[in-house]
Amino acid sequence: MKQKLTLTALLLIAALIQMHGQNVGEPAPGFEVDLLSGDTFRLDDHEGKVVAIFFFGNTCPSCRAVGPEVESAINQAFGNDSAHFIILGIDTWDSSSNPNSVDGFKKATGITFPLGIKGGDVAAAFKSTYDRLLVIDKAGTLVHKGQIVASNDINNAVAAIEEGLTVTAVEDLNAGTGVKIYPNPASDLIFVGAGDEHVQRIALFDLSGKKVKEKVIPAGFSQSDIEMDLSELQPGVYFYSVRSGVSTGSGKLLIQR
Repeated sequence: MKQKLTLTALLLIAALIQMHGQNVGEPAPGFEVDLLSGDTFRLDDHEGKVVAIFFFGNTCPSCRAVGPEVESAINQAFGNDSAHFIILGIDTWDSSSNPNSVDGFKKATGITFPLGIKGGDVAAAFKSTYDRLLVIDKAGTLVHKGQIVASNDINNAVAAIEEGLTVTAVEDLNAGTGVKIYPNPASDLIFVGAGDEHVQRIALFDLSGKKVKEKVIPAGFSQSDIEMDLSELQPGVYFYSVRSGVSTGSGKLLIQR
């Protein structure tokens, strides 16, 4: 009986280890995967970066259809910040996953970011599947786990990436877009000078990284009239994130009265 209980306990521990890291708010499970380039991607090698993962199937029609949007809305928008961000695609269809099939996926989608081969075990570690987007923050915490197809989840993933970069990349303040926030310092109201860009979203974060205010600007809205009411916020230092087109800028905002 004692031997059976010990075996049961070991199986339970193994199951718990396998489950660990699959839920938002938990540490992401460490993994490595062979890349199409011939290199190996190890999550531990990218500690201190925001990591986005696109799980795909090499001939999955919906994955191929959304691939160009993942490339433009995520890789082209954030990929230049290689010191703080990386995106990785992982083929989860192990039975047909090989350099030729993944290269075919790369050519069909125009994706330029690294692609992993035979990553079904990685998706399993996250308790995820193909056609899904995940985001891991700089602390190694899973902050976004897509529960819907990637085409309907890109905005959610982008928001998670923006927040991760905004609240942890203080040295990059004022980088990104040419959009201007004024006045700064501010009192009860700020305005956004968009110039030739189309501003899509403005978000404010407190010093702990908590989002305290957000404004989404609908398509067709006059870009000369963008304003945000700050009257309910306490005086102090905040961070802002502004998304326009496929770029994101961040900065520091002081509220004083």
